[in-house]
Amino acid sequence: MMIMTVLIIILILWNELLIILAPSTERKCTTSKETEQIIKSLKTKNSYGYDEISTNILKTSSPFISSPLNYIRNKMLFWGVFPDRSKYAVIKPLHKNVDRCEVSNY
Repeated sequence: MMIMTVLIIILILWNELLIILAPSTERKCTTSKETEQIIKSLKTKNSYGYDEISTNILKTSSPFISSPLNYIRNKMLFWGVFPDRSKYAVIKPLHKNVDRCEVSNY
């Protein structure tokens, strides 16, 4: 379950990167090598998100998970179906100014 969550998170990051690099609506199939390069380009941190998997673990396991991730990602883009769990996000407002009661200070 935890590995699947990591795979979905990586797929989301991968999809966001493709949107930035190729803004057209046409998506091309990617390779496992490209997926592995994106995993390796992540900042190395010991902290983790809601899935409790750090980027250190992702980078260590990238040779083993890049091929399944690539397959899942290409199928998701081909069919246009994305799991509900991949749409999950944690939003934390950041305080900018002195008064914490003022909404505009976030």
